[in-house]
Amino acid sequence: MKKVGKNRNPLEPLASFTGLLMGSLVVGFGIAILTTLFGSGSILGWGHTRYMCVDDTGMSGGDTKGSLGFIRPHAGVDVNSAGLRLCTNSPNTTQRWWYTLQNLPATVTVLAVTVTIYLILRHAERHGLYAPGVASRIRFLGWFLIADSVLRPTVELISKRRLWASLADSSAPIQWNVAWTLLFAGLALLSLARIMRVGSGMREELQGVV
Repeated sequence: MKKVGKNRNPLEPLASFTGLLMGSLVVGFGIAILTTLFGSGSILGWGHTRYMCVDDTGMSGGDTKGSLGFIRPHAGVDVNSAGLRLCTNSPNTTQRWWYTLQNLPATVTVLAVTVTIYLILRHAERHGLYAPGVASRIRFLGWFLIADSVLRPTVELISKRRLWASLADSSAPIQWNVAWTLLFAGLALLSLARIMRVGSGMREELQGVV
């Protein structure tokens, strides 16, 4: 007789990974809140820490005169650095706000994507892959990533330049780029949501015929 194979969850391993990530985020934020209130921790620049930094995007220059002073490259050779960092161990309230705005978009992205994927998988487990709610949640995630690909680098750039200006008598170089990976992922999710919506409609039609 043929041995019957075990039915596998089509949502794995993403379901297990998302559940683990959700648990880790909840525990991590809980620990951060407790250490900020009662210990030496901090959340996005607020708390007991008094050390915060801002980075530029790097600098480059050229040839035999030495673009970094202590390096003398050969003719035709350019020198590039990984970037400069300005730090302070006594930030004022304004600097803390700009530091928070600089780091907040990435945190919001991770939280929103993780929670939305978790809700998508939970809804799919309860109502099936082609339930209307799955397509609507996927569409929401797609539009969120598209908006995030533009708004996130904009907020980070503005806050970085303002924080840099508060730490030095110069301005940070302007380096604004669309987050292309998030943009393409958002477009792909919109297409997937449309496919899921068509599949949901076909499922409802078949159920009506039966």
